[in-house]
Amino acid sequence: MFEYPKEEKKDRFLSPYLEENIMRYTKLFGEKSDLTVRRLQYNGRNKIAVMYIDTLVEKDNIDRFVIHELKTHVKELFESPILDPSILSTNKVVELITDDKITDYFLQGYSIIFLDGQQIAYAAETSGGERRPVSESNVETVVRGPRESFNESWVTNIGLIRKRIHTSKLHVHKLELGEESKTTVAVLSIKDIAKEKIVKEVISRLDQIQIDGILDSLYIEEIIEDPNGYTPFPTIFNSERPDRIAAGLLEGRIAIIVDGTPVVLMVPATIGLFLAANEDYYQRYDFATFLKLLRVFTFILSFVLPGLYVALLTFHQEMIPTPLLIAITGQREGVPFEIALEVLFMEITFEILREAGLRLPKTIGAAVSIVGGLVLGQAAVEAGLVGQSTVIAVSITAICSFTTPSYNIAITARMLRFFLLILSAALGAFGLIFGLLFLFIHLNSLRSFSVPYLTPLVPFHKTNWRDLFVRAPWWKMEQRPDEIAGDNHYRMPPGTAKRNRLHRRNNKR
Repeated sequence: MFEYPKEEKKDRFLSPYLEENIMRYTKLFGEKSDLTVRRLQYNGRNKIAVMYIDTLVEKDNIDRFVIHELKTHVKELFESPILDPSILSTNKVVELITDDKITDYFLQGYSIIFLDGQQIAYAAETSGGERRPVSESNVETVVRGPRESFNESWVTNIGLIRKRIHTSKLHVHKLELGEESKTTVAVLSIKDIAKEKIVKEVISRLDQIQIDGILDSLYIEEIIEDPNGYTPFPTIFNSERPDRIAAGLLEGRIAIIVDGTPVVLMVPATIGLFLAANEDYYQRYDFATFLKLLRVFTFILSFVLPGLYVALLTFHQEMIPTPLLIAITGQREGVPFEIALEVLFMEITFEILREAGLRLPKTIGAAVSIVGGLVLGQAAVEAGLVGQSTVIAVSITAICSFTTPSYNIAITARMLRFFLLILSAALGAFGLIFGLLFLFIHLNSLRSFSVPYLTPLVPFHKTNWRDLFVRAPWWKMEQRPDEIAGDNHYRMPPGTAKRNRLHRRNNKR
């Protein structure tokens, strides 16, 4: 097994001389760095120094709970050979004696207290600094439902989940990943609801990560996902919404929170999870069912329609009604390119416009992508480069791709669109059907932490279909997903749906 190379170093202990310790850490972080040193004097002598990294601490906490308390007890400190940690009003105080530990606590936002004549330092928790407040998500929007979204602080993110799940069974396993970045990663699961086997597998894969830095959750996502070979389909779900992650935890899934990013990972992930929207559970079940069916249909259409359009007009014109075929043929009179090249040209142009809209400032990005698409489409038709029907087919495909709730799987559909388009241009409907069969076989081979990706389609679980393509009423969804849930398999007491049915019948009578 590969071992990440590490420098061999022995633990260095503190010096009993205050100024020597100050010089050591000033040199370590740089003389003109953001390391701050504050000295406390008594009878004209420096005997206490409080050091911290200015950009990682809450300065008000240092003044109120560290400096103020030390000044209040300054006489006692100078007369006593040791510091009593109880005089500090911070949440946590740790005794430290070695260089490496002190450096770690510096980088976590702690204030380190050094005393002259002692080889023990004290780390007081004062972490803070500028953080983005909890706000509404710009990516996962809802009409009805909670508005809060995660921010870049892992502590805040765990708090947002605990505000929704008030139980001691919500367990948090904290890790530190990255040789240089030392990024905090937290694994959340609910005891008895999540399978212990999957929880251990998640922690085991995280423990095996050996990398210099973790700057976003995608680093972890690509390293710990199942070794399925190459697949364009995401096998780890991500979200910025605490309510979505809390709902997943209550189903038996495991959340992975990475410090420094508002995107939280969730495993195991199945195909149905990516096609479900936040609002499905905040609207009436009949309307939510209609939207789910519409969303599944448009998702399939977003990668099948271009290939189907090319196959019908190139190889299977007899399947198109005669009036429609005459209308389309008349529109394409004078167009110099084959239909496949027309569609490919328009699809690539649209992808360029979409990427340009994402990179431009928000105030003009949307306008450029919409106006650019209209102008280019109209200009291409007037110039005789593409037919009007081709512009319509590509536009419908683009609109369908916008209805997909998960950005990850929407990107997958955009890539599959070109794959099926090439097969359809070469073999017609046979190529399209062959491509779809290949995709289904590939999806059936995928696993997300040993859970089949197509669950509950394959393997078939009848009870879980109530929350796949449709959304049954809450009183009917007694059980959690079979492949994911642990020992606690029921959301509500067994037989609740039957009792509710009988109760409504009796009320009607």
